[in-house]
Amino acid sequence: MFKLIILLIFVIVAGACSSTKHVIIEDTNGHQDIISDSTEEDGEQILPPEAYYNFLAGFLHEQGGELKKALENYEQALSHDRNSLFLLSRVAALQAKLGQLNKAVETMNKLIEIAPRPVPAIFLLAEIYFNLGDHEKSVETYDRLLSLDAGNIRAYLNRGIALLNLKRHDEAIASIQKGIDLNPENPVGYTYLGNVYFDKGDLKKARKNYHKAISKRSNYEPAYLKIAATYIKEENFEMAEDTYKYILKNINPFSHEALFQLTQIYVQMKEYDKAVDLLENAFIQNPRDLDILFRLALIYKETKDYQKAIDKLKILVAARPRDLRLHEYLGYLYEETKDVDKARKEYEYIISLDPENIDAHLHLGYLYARKGEEEKAISILKKAITIDPKRPNSYYMIGIIYSQGGDYKKAEEIYLTGIEAVPDDPELHFNLGIVYDKLERFEDMVSEMRMTIEIDPDHENALNYLGYSFADNGINLDEAISLVERALKIKPDNGAYVDSLGWAYYKKGLIDLAIQHLKRASKLMPDDPVIMEHLGDVYINMNMKAKAREEWLKSLEMNIENKKLIEKFKEAGFGDPEMEDRLKDKLEEYNKKKLKDSEDLPKEDVPPVQNNLIKLKESHGKLLTSFSV
Repeated sequence: MFKLIILLIFVIVAGACSSTKHVIIEDTNGHQDIISDSTEEDGEQILPPEAYYNFLAGFLHEQGGELKKALENYEQALSHDRNSLFLLSRVAALQAKLGQLNKAVETMNKLIEIAPRPVPAIFLLAEIYFNLGDHEKSVETYDRLLSLDAGNIRAYLNRGIALLNLKRHDEAIASIQKGIDLNPENPVGYTYLGNVYFDKGDLKKARKNYHKAISKRSNYEPAYLKIAATYIKEENFEMAEDTYKYILKNINPFSHEALFQLTQIYVQMKEYDKAVDLLENAFIQNPRDLDILFRLALIYKETKDYQKAIDKLKILVAARPRDLRLHEYLGYLYEETKDVDKARKEYEYIISLDPENIDAHLHLGYLYARKGEEEKAISILKKAITIDPKRPNSYYMIGIIYSQGGDYKKAEEIYLTGIEAVPDDPELHFNLGIVYDKLERFEDMVSEMRMTIEIDPDHENALNYLGYSFADNGINLDEAISLVERALKIKPDNGAYVDSLGWAYYKKGLIDLAIQHLKRASKLMPDDPVIMEHLGDVYINMNMKAKAREEWLKSLEMNIENKKLIEKFKEAGFGDPEMEDRLKDKLEEYNKKKLKDSEDLPKEDVPPVQNNLIKLKESHGKLLTSFSV
């Protein structure tokens, strides 16, 4: 149908450039492409002008790298001649490149039905199944191909890798070995064979095959890279380092994988200076390689040298202004440096380009909450819910805003809405439990904490919260001890959990154990006023008044706002603690803070949320959700 046009275009292209892109991967037997002269019939039908226009436009768009436009044009041309092998092959290839793999499968199956020589089409179909992750179908398709072309080396090799992904190691070895037998000088087969042994954990046999590949082609980079990978697997980082250095020096000085893997080794060994020097030198040699610059920014972020990371990212953003990933990192770094306004601008820019970007909405909502603009924050976070109602973070954050404003009923409502959308999310139940605690709905709190633990038996926050709550109320003390002990198995040195266990022992009357654990808790968390208060409570119960007085004063030094403890101090006959010289400065600071709070200043000193997760602040042996962690 399009034979004359095809010939003219390829003559023009051949004269204009030295090579063209092959969509069907060239195989080792030199099979011809899907389209050949024999596929075109004499007496072609005359098509409407728009068919030829769309064909030409599609070809030019494809040559220019505009694959979506090319696909649209080819599909429009195909609507006028649905049996054009050339158009079917182009459409299938572009669908595969654009990730429309299921559509590509449909197109290829139609092409195979009508193609007089279907082997290349079957080969591409097998690769599409492979990329879809349907390795069973991929193997079946390679089998079909080999029944038509028993000497197809690449089919045997690729079939072996599909079998490897299915963990059918022996069959994979047999298939790859057939490919090697057909061409013993091809290094690819030995590398694939090494990959099978690598996956089996037989690193010696893997290395043996990689070296065999190198013996066939001394500069075969994939084999060197896999040898280095075996050393990393063995945690022999010195040999891995030497191998990557050899690749960069002798095989390919611009090898991304060798460069970045060597960098990763240095980062893992916390040899950050080596990593930075390596990348800086690589960037000098190849200043157009912006991926190197991005890796440098990540290392500076890792070492908390945020300004240098920002400087690198700014260069990248100038070169790639529409790369949203770069703006996300930049926004995060501005959060880390407490430059809230710049961070907010980055997330707003992301949303302007991608209105459905939920992460940008979450960060932006959080930043408005930090600035005290709760209504704006809630509006943005509700938009995040409409984008993805199954994403629990949005509900957490709105609930926290309501809780911090004291509106626990609205917090309850948003958490219940979240649970309806994501019923098995433990954090939603946990946060709802905290709200019920604030609303003094003890049984409902217990129910939600139990549900949290049922969903996630290792949820140490819920284990501790429920255990402490039982202890504080003097009920279910054996269960309280058991719950907190489970939390401590997960985090043995968590001072808040140790305090909870000590408090449970105290409530059970096991005073010696209580003091032992509370003292340990005070060492783990020397600045926690609640632990000091608990120690004082135990001492007063034992009539050790001097020690009780001292622990309570320590607690008040850290939290002069504790009115209940002040009253308890007075009732014990210790006088007015606010008259103590050691507390007068604290009281003055507290009064100044109250004055500042009344002026409603923006909270610029609050560090940002990382990874879109709300952290939990440990306090009173419990955990309270807050933006000011």
